[in-house]
Amino acid sequence: MLSMDGTRRWLFAGLLSFSCATAAKPPATTEAPPPLAPRLERMREPLEVLPLELFFSGVRGVATASESVTIRNTGDQSVAVSDLVIVGSQAATFKLTDRPALPILLRPSLSVTVSVGFAPPADAEPGVHRARLRIVRSADDDGPPCDMSALVTKGTDLASEPPVQQILDTLGYAPEKALATPAASDADGQGLSGLFQHAKPGNVGLYVVARYSQDEASSYGTYSMQKGKLVTKPMGTIAKGHNQTLNPELEGEGQTSFDPGETAFGIFVKLPKRTLYSEDKRNSEAAKHAMRIYPLRSRGGAQVPDALLVMVDEDGDGDFQDYVFTLVNVKPEQ
Repeated sequence: MLSMDGTRRWLFAGLLSFSCATAAKPPATTEAPPPLAPRLERMREPLEVLPLELFFSGVRGVATASESVTIRNTGDQSVAVSDLVIVGSQAATFKLTDRPALPILLRPSLSVTVSVGFAPPADAEPGVHRARLRIVRSADDDGPPCDMSALVTKGTDLASEPPVQQILDTLGYAPEKALATPAASDADGQGLSGLFQHAKPGNVGLYVVARYSQDEASSYGTYSMQKGKLVTKPMGTIAKGHNQTLNPELEGEGQTSFDPGETAFGIFVKLPKRTLYSEDKRNSEAAKHAMRIYPLRSRGGAQVPDALLVMVDEDGDGDFQDYVFTLVNVKPEQ
């Protein structure tokens, strides 16, 4: 099975960080610019922490596999790390499962790895939990942190599924206002067109970032019209047992990117008895509007450049969290 590897996990945090940094421009001013010293000091930060944020999901009272955080000294002088601590009001949801002997002296170019586990107590409140891995250099000096977000549920039954707002919030995305009411009508809730094209020449990324549905065989991919015929290109099959989770694992060699060239394309999800399409006209009346498409936005509301959010409702109950995808380097067909 193909797991949601570090590159894929870090991609989203990097996209959101980029969007937050570039979304707003400061107003024009005639005042003298501030001194450069504070900015230069921040740029000299010798410790690099990857990933910037960890994402977990699971049932309360059940521990899951740990994730690794790497702390690297990118400076030209040794840096002492005196302690590693998980902090925050919901720190009990997480735990350090493997940590080095501390204190430790990191020489230039060397790194150390620590493992963080997701272990929500049996009485944990369902919903979004957050904490932060604090990297302590001295009593009054911390290195850059690693943020942690987790989605805690009561169980794996359909009645315990989280709402789409919690899924997006955990992953660092902001839902559109239309999602405040899952049963929004087509007039105010359908989002963007169901066909896409690349925003810039090169590969388009398609990532399944959540699945909360029945544990049945399901695959997904893209489709396009070629010489008057509908041609589908499967990209991945979600592994059995990964039906109530963020970042579900894929069976075999799943594909996460492709080059569509100049061809417009849509997204499909293939279920045992039917196939759902991003274009309403290709769906049956029972699942006419199976997907909602919105610009991808960070938790703070800044739009992520050339990225879209695709949410799927497979059974018509209006939850639009049975499958959640992100599309990168795309724009709606024009």
